[in-house]
Amino acid sequence: MNNNDIFRRIRYAMNLNDNKILKILDMGGHPIKREDIPGLMSKEEDENYQETSDELLNAFLDGFITFKRGAKDAK
Repeated sequence: MNNNDIFRRIRYAMNLNDNKILKILDMGGHPIKREDIPGLMSKEEDENYQETSDELLNAFLDGFITFKRGAKDAK
């Protein structure tokens, strides 16, 4: 399983649309353009496949936690 598979499975399991994906990645500190999303959701055999880097997946997961839980309070 590669990073694109993980990204795609979380998206569909949590019913995240493009706007939510953009917001989550922005919260994770790695904003992208809307036109990049289809390539990141593609499978390796698709012609518009764009590999999801470890950094992008990490930013998505960090942003997803913040999206679901809310921002941490500064102490």
